[in-house]
Amino acid sequence: MAETIVRKMLERGLQEPIDTGGKHAAMLNGMHLSGHTGMMKEQLAHTLAGTGNIPRSKNPLGRIVAHPNISDSMSRIRPLILAGHQAEAREALAIYLRERVEVAGTPVFSTAPSTPGWIFADTAYMVPPSLAIMGRDDMAISDLVRTHDLLALPNGLIRHVLNAAVPVEDSYCKIDVWIDGTAWGRANGWWLAGVVDTLEVIDNPSAKIISMFKQTCESLVAIQEDGFWRVTVDDSYSLIDTSATVMIGYGLVKGYQLGLLDKRFEEAGVAALEYVLRHHFDLRTGTLHHQQSGPLIVNVGSPNPRYLSSANPYGQGFLASLYSLVAADVNARDLKVRDLKLTA
Repeated sequence: MAETIVRKMLERGLQEPIDTGGKHAAMLNGMHLSGHTGMMKEQLAHTLAGTGNIPRSKNPLGRIVAHPNISDSMSRIRPLILAGHQAEAREALAIYLRERVEVAGTPVFSTAPSTPGWIFADTAYMVPPSLAIMGRDDMAISDLVRTHDLLALPNGLIRHVLNAAVPVEDSYCKIDVWIDGTAWGRANGWWLAGVVDTLEVIDNPSAKIISMFKQTCESLVAIQEDGFWRVTVDDSYSLIDTSATVMIGYGLVKGYQLGLLDKRFEEAGVAALEYVLRHHFDLRTGTLHHQQSGPLIVNVGSPNPRYLSSANPYGQGFLASLYSLVAADVNARDLKVRDLKLTA
């Protein structure tokens, strides 16, 4: 029964536009974690062949990495390794490292002319886990730490977008620096998921990244409401976001399974799953409702339902992963992802 439910979640996500690498990676990683490897391999075969529902970039640099969303496309390297495509992963990594653009010591999300120097929290999930499984441990940890340095509030909650190319002293109203300075729900989910998927394959990670991870988790659990988190996690007027809820829940439960967190964090992740299944999930179709629609550059809390969507692949993929960890007896340690890691 559990396998049927999870497959339904994943198949529902595949019915939606898979127009970013991050959406695709969330789905692919969910397929691997839940044991639906045949589905994952079929998806990657389409990606490598340039067929299926995965759009090709207008400026491809090989079969995986492309401008302008170079960090976003990098997120598929981890699933390539999980599916046994080592040569293709090495090819993609070499292209990424050649084309990588850093600002303030961390990679930019996009090289588009409209977003020069913009640091997105999303990149914490797109880049470090792929770097780590390719044996680039130091770069992976550095990216996570630097992202936290740049985007975290003093209490560890993660903000969405910083334009690090604009010096603070040259800013007039700070809007050009903090394009979106809110503690965005999915920003926190991206960073937590990036940390656990990275540390899963790294021996003896630094005390600094573990401390940052625990601080962010503590602050998130402190503001969890009846199992859920909001679009802007610390704004009680903003909407409930089920995609952020399952992403954060995934980070908490997997963090517990990896020995990074104690039992109460797992309980918070279980509460997140129970909440969305009870109030926002259609069992007949596998649809997760009331996910934040996006992207939003200025993340304004609003009761307007047009800011919500159903079956976004972000939420569908992480829902499948969280359900598998909580309700389908999957333990991250048993998957032995570390055994698949390549040497740099």
